[in-house]
Amino acid sequence: MQWSKGRLIGKGTYGKVYLGLNVANGEVFAVKQVEVPESKDGHQDPRQKQVVDAMKSEIDTLRDLNHPNVVSYLGYEQTEKYLSIFLEYVPGGSIGECYRKLGRGLDKNLTRHFTKQIVDGLAYVHSKGILHRDLKADNILVDLDGICKIFDFGISKRENDNIYGANETATTMQGSVFWMAPEVLVTSEGYGGKVDIWSLGCVVLEMCTGERPWHPKSTLDTLLLVKTRQAPPLPEDLNIHPEGHDFLHQCFQIESSARPTAEDLKTHPYLQNTDWQFQKGVLPVS
Repeated sequence: MQWSKGRLIGKGTYGKVYLGLNVANGEVFAVKQVEVPESKDGHQDPRQKQVVDAMKSEIDTLRDLNHPNVVSYLGYEQTEKYLSIFLEYVPGGSIGECYRKLGRGLDKNLTRHFTKQIVDGLAYVHSKGILHRDLKADNILVDLDGICKIFDFGISKRENDNIYGANETATTMQGSVFWMAPEVLVTSEGYGGKVDIWSLGCVVLEMCTGERPWHPKSTLDTLLLVKTRQAPPLPEDLNIHPEGHDFLHQCFQIESSARPTAEDLKTHPYLQNTDWQFQKGVLPVS
């Protein structure tokens, strides 16, 4: 495919994300790109090689996923200088970008509308034996029709056996601190897909408040609080439907075994009977 690279539109865990254009048919897509490490005196930069290997792992993950609430994989290209992943372009930007532009939390109906889709997408990802490990509002894109797409599988991990059990192969401290579940910090015990359920609760909290979880705590303070098995504090005036309080309570169970699965959450009362209709124009355009 002959394509041209446009403006920078974002950054992933690994690599920068650009707008791309298929020269032959005018199709617009997103391009996640990293530089391929050059060999100097017969030696490669190990850090850059690690980034490229992570991108290749992300390609292997994305090519197995096909769901309306997961960003679509379109292919990849490797040249001497770059490794590029071609992805569906989602013009609305991320949920994080949306609430920062608004300068406040989202409407409680919109929060529930998005949460239902995120849960559907996450349940699908988990059904494929994949842990996302970096779920946050900045990694959930939303298009102009209000459809959410889980994005950035750069540090995801495949667990083909029991995704919700503590897995001894998943022991590294991966993810973003403010969205991190307690068991991730107890690396010797291992962890499973329930880390994504905790992070899901953090995303809902973000949408309600318009701020990251644990705001305004520092990274170090947050690490200490999570390590002592505490959950993010909920404001007394949290802008959420009544059933949403229990939804968050379930996501923030300290013991991972007590947290529901994503499939379980699909039937939670908070996500039922949502007859609210998304209206174009309620979100700022990216």
